[in-house]
Parts: sequence; structure tokens; C-alpha cells
Amino acid sequence: MISIRIILIPGILLLAACVSHEGVYEPACVAYEGDRLELKRGRFEWQRFTDERRVDANGNALIPFPGFPRSGTYRETDGRLELLDDDQVRLDDWFIVERADQRFLLTAKQRDAFLDRGTLPECALQLAGAGSR
Repeated sequence: MISIRIILIPGILLLAACVSHEGVYEPACVAYEGDRLELKRGRFEWQRFTDERRVDANGNALIPFPGFPRSGTYRETDGRLELLDDDQVRLDDWFIVERADQRFLLTAKQRDAFLDRGTLPECALQLAGAGSR
């Protein structure tokens, strides 16, 4: 019996250590505009998207989100993601929140509202492949 515990406990701890925040986070709803954030091996790529197409007076397409996509490195500490882009600019922090075995990324404002009310924003960024809320 003792030998089973000696084998099981390290195995359980190893599995818990393998739980990763890495992956692609996309809106948890049908969205026509929003963010997509990919975390992989200490790097991020942050894209913004929209289905709206705008043109200038000459009919040239306008860039809907100047400065995007952005990429760089990130560091996760106690559920806080600190993003540093490739130009060494520190971006706003994001927060990892788990609910019902699903993982979400929230802005500071969204996280504060979540902590106050216990509800997630309708289109919070959700780890892709985690299912629907």
C-alpha cells in the first residue's frame, strides 16, 4: 500500500505541473471584432480582428488596428501575464482565470468585475479547444 502511494503522489504532482496556460485564446462567443492571443514557449502573438472594412476617399483599405499584430515575450506569475513586446514596450497585464475547468484571459478591468460579481464577460478570451461555457 505504501509503495502505491509513493508512485501515485509524484505522478499526480507531475500531471499538475504539466497544466499549461499556453495555447490560443479567442472570444468565447461569436465575435465580429475582438482579440486573439497566442501564448507559446514564453512568447506571445496578439492579433485584433474585425469584419468591418473601411476605405479612405481614394478607395484604399484602411488598417483597422494600427500596430497590430504585436508579438514579444511574456512572463506568467500567479495568474498574471506580463507582456513585453519586441520593441521592449511593456503592455497592459492580462489575468488567467479558471472557471468550470476552462481557462480565460481577462483584462484588469474584466478581472476586477469577475472578482466583484463572480461572472465572466460574455466574450472573454477563452483557451481554444476548452469547449463552451
